[in-house]
Amino acid sequence: MSRKLGIAGLQLEKDYVNEDNNLKKFMKIARIQKKSYPWVDLIFTGELFLQHYGLDGYKTSALPIPNDTTDKISELAKSLECWILPGSFMEKDGSKIFNTSIVFNPDGKIVAKYRKIFPWMPHEKIDWGEEFVTFDIPDIGRIGIVICYDLWFPEIFRTLTWMGAEVILQPSLTCTSDRPAEVILPQAHAIMFQCYFLNINAVCPQGGGESIFVDPEGRVLQKADSKEKILTEIIDFEKVSWVRQHGFYGLNPLWKSFRDSPIEGKFPPYNNLPDGEIFKKLGKLTLQKNIREFD
Repeated sequence: MSRKLGIAGLQLEKDYVNEDNNLKKFMKIARIQKKSYPWVDLIFTGELFLQHYGLDGYKTSALPIPNDTTDKISELAKSLECWILPGSFMEKDGSKIFNTSIVFNPDGKIVAKYRKIFPWMPHEKIDWGEEFVTFDIPDIGRIGIVICYDLWFPEIFRTLTWMGAEVILQPSLTCTSDRPAEVILPQAHAIMFQCYFLNINAVCPQGGGESIFVDPEGRVLQKADSKEKILTEIIDFEKVSWVRQHGFYGLNPLWKSFRDSPIEGKFPPYNNLPDGEIFKKLGKLTLQKNIREFD
């Protein structure tokens, strides 16, 4: 049986005034994509696309999961018979608030919930997630989930691929001046961890687009500009298996070397992180009001 998967990434323009319009748009575009491309198996969109963010009091929009919005997306997944990752939500869980992505299977059931491990501190003042999350599409393969700023921490991708992830989905919401670097990092991670890396950003005052899909050898499959765009792609999980078995361009079977090294993964930063020399001169994780301040 073929291990190919049809994916549609929706880089959509977000309505910052009427939150309900974003849900209506997402559902409408998802239906259009499934009708236009019946082979699409999975649909996803950008971080916090369906929820207010960046406005005063945005934490007040946090809700428990499930809620009315997720119930509607559940029905959408069932009607389209499609996997759906609707970006992320501000999730309220007791006294805590997380930036959370959820995945619906074609039966409309939530099969995965990922809480952002690295919120964009000190700007995104919410709680930190602590669990690495993957989900399986039966008979096809395993997919890992990250959100936006997680991109900057390779330990996450080492862990997800060690867990068997062959594809990484990354919803994001960013328009900061580091975006040129953020479209290089998916290529770097795809090469280093020999996986597909699929990023979808939003288009709005805080989302500058430039979504990017990369294959396991770092080839850019598709890249969007700063306008609305739908990225549809057929990805081949067998290509991941081939690259991991034979190496990048048949040259570098990285995972075999990683497994067979006598160091056995006993890297000092992972065993004694707080003792790192690099931390001794670093100040607190606070918003710097003056670039000449280090405390």
